[in-house]
Amino acid sequence: MKLAEWACRNGVHPQTAYRWFREGTMPVPARPLPPGTIMVDVAGGDTQGQVVVYARVSSVDQRADLDRQVARVTAWATGVRDVTEILTSLCSRLYGRRAAANRASRAVAAATAGDLP
Repeated sequence: MKLAEWACRNGVHPQTAYRWFREGTMPVPARPLPPGTIMVDVAGGDTQGQVVVYARVSSVDQRADLDRQVARVTAWATGVRDVTEILTSLCSRLYGRRAAANRASRAVAAATAGDLP
């Protein structure tokens, strides 16, 4: 795939990716083509990143629903990639929507940073 497309898919600015290519610090193999296009060799698709499954219900009474939801979403996610973390939340409504969203984003950030055991 082209360097700019690879950069957009991986959240890197295309100019940064081009600088990496010039400096020889690209995290994946890349090669120049005669017309000046830079091709990134990604074998079998891009496997970087993590997949985190997050499921929540609004009350403890819905615990069975949470288990079904986790099973369904995990089955779908494993068909796409390996699941790294499964995060669940019960009674999130007790703390309000914003607090639940903040807790979820902190949990995903911690999982991405590798802070979880």
